[in-house]
Amino acid sequence: MRDLFIVGAGGFGREAVWTVERINAAAPEPLWNVIGFADDDPQKATGNFEGYPMLGSVEKASRDNPGASVFIAIGDNAIRRQLYARLRGHDFPALIDPSAQVSPTTEFKHGTFISQEAVVSVGTEIGKFVIIHSRAGVGHDCVVGDFANLAPGVSLSGHTKVGADVFMGANSCTAPGVTVPDGTVVDCGMPVTK
Repeated sequence: MRDLFIVGAGGFGREAVWTVERINAAAPEPLWNVIGFADDDPQKATGNFEGYPMLGSVEKASRDNPGASVFIAIGDNAIRRQLYARLRGHDFPALIDPSAQVSPTTEFKHGTFISQEAVVSVGTEIGKFVIIHSRAGVGHDCVVGDFANLAPGVSLSGHTKVGADVFMGANSCTAPGVTVPDGTVVDCGMPVTK
């Protein structure tokens, strides 16, 4: 069992620790020992969050737990990227909910989060620190760039290329073969057809 702390004592932090608990419950032996949460908000420096201790600021938690793995549970793509730069030297696991269906041919990198009932199809490449929320679907042979965020219900058709730092709002979708450029924000429910 490996020590893990979660950065971000907010909504996504709650989702992340719930996913860790689900991963542990589904495994023959628990994989993760959640030692607590780190957050730069001074009002969250002490106490508990979701039943786990607050470890103080990101720097303090990193300094006090140099061998721990870290999951960055911050939805904002730019802030997630900044935190990754500040926390170099730690291990950043991917968290994949047991209910997600992820093809064994999918390639994904560290720090990625794949939530409940998401589907990631064959031949897909997922970058680092990507968030794929609940019930999102990523079709065959897609590429999702680093630090992208796919909100609940997003549907990517086959051969879609999503650039780095893209945010796709809930229930947005793409036509097959579309490229979504780096840094694009797609509104909720919006189809991207060209």
